Amino acid sequence: MARHDPLLPNAAIIARREYRDRIRGPLFLASTVVLMALALIVAMAPIAIRYFDRQTVTRLAIVSSDPELAERAVGVADSLLNVPPDGADLETWKKPFVITISDPDSAGRDLARGQIYGILGVERLPSRQLDVVFRTSGPPDGVRSQLVGFAAIAMGVLDWTAGLPPDSQLGAFQTPAFRVEPINTATDNGRALDPQETASRAFLGIVFVVLLFMTVVIYGMWVAAGVAAEKSSRVMELMISAASPRQMLTGKVVGIGAAGLTQYLAIVLPALVVLAFQSRIAEAILGPDWAAGAPIVGLTPVLLLGYGIFFLLGFTLFALIYAAMGSFVSRPDDLQTLSLPLSLLAVLGYLSAIGALSGGGGTWTRIASFLPPFSPFVMLARMMVAAVQPWEVALSIGLLVAAIAAAAVVASRMYAAGVLLYGTRPGLRAFLAAARRAG
Repeated sequence: MARHDPLLPNAAIIARREYRDRIRGPLFLASTVVLMALALIVAMAPIAIRYFDRQTVTRLAIVSSDPELAERAVGVADSLLNVPPDGADLETWKKPFVITISDPDSAGRDLARGQIYGILGVERLPSRQLDVVFRTSGPPDGVRSQLVGFAAIAMGVLDWTAGLPPDSQLGAFQTPAFRVEPINTATDNGRALDPQETASRAFLGIVFVVLLFMTVVIYGMWVAAGVAAEKSSRVMELMISAASPRQMLTGKVVGIGAAGLTQYLAIVLPALVVLAFQSRIAEAILGPDWAAGAPIVGLTPVLLLGYGIFFLLGFTLFALIYAAMGSFVSRPDDLQTLSLPLSLLAVLGYLSAIGALSGGGGTWTRIASFLPPFSPFVMLARMMVAAVQPWEVALSIGLLVAAIAAAAVVASRMYAAGVLLYGTRPGLRAFLAAARRAG
């Protein structure tokens, strides 16, 4: 084993060397600039989508053999589909749906040419029931199709009330006021988030989870590749006699991890600035009417702090595991085979987090939010869109810290075993024997 001499390299020296070598690499600056540009594009994507959506008008054609029924269908559809958003100036706001009456032949030609989004056929059956058929080039279960379905129900109700006798005591039908009051929604200073803020949090959650997933996989492989590269060169011969396995492991994880985090911060910080000021940017580009519906709201310091904590802890856990994996191989080419199980763990955490952001997952979501290595992904997702108690966050962080401590012990033993088997291609039996001697 390595001699312990304070004059010989220690973990701090190894970390500085790894950090310097990484950031001075020929591709580091170029890849940082490219990834920074991509991050800014992603951060501006909601504004771009809303800009093009502002220019998009959905055209619908009403077809019916009964002119009175067609006029009534236009009025109902217009009142349900063209609802101005909160804060919009009614004088300058433009309706997103244009609904007109057409004949079957002209509407069919327009639909085939893509000039209209759909045809709403409305007829009255002999039983007085309305028969509503929606022909569209869009998906049958899309948002627009669902809205048209609601309009069809309202048409039926209004048509029924219109046929009541004049002396009916029921009175005219009134569209009910409808709102959703979920009991498990995220809060901001004790106030439950509204639907727009919840949707914004879900979008931000996706961005955070994707960034965490990419960081774990990409920079974790940096750590594993750095360890494996030393074993395939003569550097390990010098390091074996200069530092203990624990110092070497710590230096590799801290040095390469710090280089990765440096690039990560250079990429993410400009994007976070854009997200923080997106309302003002949207107002400057889209105007006050459309900026009122900008999707990015609800980004609070508490969420950023939670993201930073789970990001650092999750990255540390996976970096230790990747370092141990890198010490097991004898050539960098062998990393691809051993990296698959770790990638699958990260993918499972990512998919579980996406399910939590969409409101799904159930019991598994709650369990995974406490279970390393999935908890960095899932607990972060729960914090974005659901009501999470402080003790749950504290327990998840505590279990994650305990998992990091256990992973550090195991990774140190595996790294020491890899050092003992330096220069050979270890099998599982030889590796376990070396791990016992290293312990």
